[in-house]
Amino acid sequence: MLTSLHIENIALIRRLDLEPSAGFCAFTGETGAGKSILIDAIGLLCGARGERELIRSGEDFALVEGVFELPAHLEAVLGEMDISAEEEGALFLSRRLTSDGRSTAKINGRTVPLSKLREAAALLLNIHGQQDTQSLADQDKQRDLLDKFCGNEELLAEYGRLYGECLTLRRELKQRKEKAEELAERRDLLEYQVRELKQAKIRPGEEAELTAEHALLANSEKVTENAHEAYGALYGSDLSSLAQLKTAMQAVKRLSSILPECKEYLARMEDVKAELTDLADSLYPYTSDREDTAERLTVVENRLEKLSALQRKYRTDEAGLAEKLKKAAADLALLENSGEDRQLEQDLKEKEALLRTAGKALHDARIRGGEILSARVQEALAELDMPKVRFIIGVLPGDATPYGMDAIDFSVSANAGEAPRPIGKIASGGELSRIMLCLQCVLADVIQTPTLIFDEIDTGISGKTNEKIGRMMAQIASGGKTQVICVTHAAQLAACAFHQYRIAKKEENGRTQTEVLLLDYEERIGELARIMGGLQVTDTVRKAAEELLKGAVT
Repeated sequence: MLTSLHIENIALIRRLDLEPSAGFCAFTGETGAGKSILIDAIGLLCGARGERELIRSGEDFALVEGVFELPAHLEAVLGEMDISAEEEGALFLSRRLTSDGRSTAKINGRTVPLSKLREAAALLLNIHGQQDTQSLADQDKQRDLLDKFCGNEELLAEYGRLYGECLTLRRELKQRKEKAEELAERRDLLEYQVRELKQAKIRPGEEAELTAEHALLANSEKVTENAHEAYGALYGSDLSSLAQLKTAMQAVKRLSSILPECKEYLARMEDVKAELTDLADSLYPYTSDREDTAERLTVVENRLEKLSALQRKYRTDEAGLAEKLKKAAADLALLENSGEDRQLEQDLKEKEALLRTAGKALHDARIRGGEILSARVQEALAELDMPKVRFIIGVLPGDATPYGMDAIDFSVSANAGEAPRPIGKIASGGELSRIMLCLQCVLADVIQTPTLIFDEIDTGISGKTNEKIGRMMAQIASGGKTQVICVTHAAQLAACAFHQYRIAKKEENGRTQTEVLLLDYEERIGELARIMGGLQVTDTVRKAAEELLKGAVT
């Protein structure tokens, strides 16, 4: 709830610090004292359009700051908006308007977009004024309120799950069909590509192997000549390395009987012999000319040219050719395999049937809950002497949305014989405010807005009805979860408040400014007598005011 309000330089308000009490607070005062200015200032704090005309004459800026005590259920919601409470669960909102038309919004001292301030403030406070329908006129909000009243959380969750699954299936089926249509135009090309690439029998790594073989075949004479020479030097003559090593090993073997360490040398020489033998064996195959060298070279060159031509054609490398074949074959299979599409269509059909069933269950629950809610609001309206006003909750079949298959509409018929009109299009601001009050009363546990502000809800109604309005506001505020602030001209309404403030004008340093005073019991009697008696506050009027206050308090 709103625990502290600071206002600077707004119209008649030079500087005002106010700590509204919990529960039901009434603000009264003479016409022109600044009651509407207070509402305008709070509206500015909540993100309303900032007009430069609001700034007090001669000043460069206007400032409104508010401290809100957060209920537990809003901390998590605000947390999702990246807004955290300060110490002891408080939230600090600020709005500054300068004479050049600039506006600055802050939450907990951090500058934020105005839209974010407005979104956060809507969770904390609702203003119901003569022309202000606030969020209850929004059809999405109406649907949300009805579902919460009906306790439709499980039905909504089940419907939402099915809706998401249907959406996924539709998207997949649409993508496959679009892909198939696109591929159908390229069927001949795909078939040609698959045929050509399959016939090419592309094998990963083949190009590297052929390139190495080509290098060997193209230099076969040099290979044979040098291999033969190397083989002879290692193994193939009396003067070869292995022959010389064999002679050396025989000598070392004779020495080993004299020098024991020569046994180690002999072992090492055995290792060298094995390595040289292996080298010689590896070189031997290259020592002879191949009879098919020219023929094989032609085959290798033709194959390399084939691979190169395909790579140029498809603008890719060897690995890309294999991937191209794989993709083209898959696209062609998509065209030729309609069985999977038929299965998807069947799955979607079955899922849509389940969705319609879930939507019907949600629709029926809304119909039942809407009738109960409508009746309760109707009863509340009758208590406020509006028996001919009809409050209708329309639950009409509509297109499937993430929230059901219904169009929800709160409508009101203000007079007998008049057709119902959407709640947001009611002409009478006073009637609208009272309808909003009834909704707030019936849906108090559902709406859970910490602070409700009603601006001159008493316009054009009798004292008896005003007393009923006051008692209804007191009822809303009595649970301790909701703070109700009402600006009123009606003594009967103000008398029902738990706390009463007087808004008055005073002159200081030659300029008029507004002040707000919390009234004690005797001061409340005087203020109520002023409202009731006007210019002539007689003892009789004062006595009547005292009786009114006593009756309301008890």
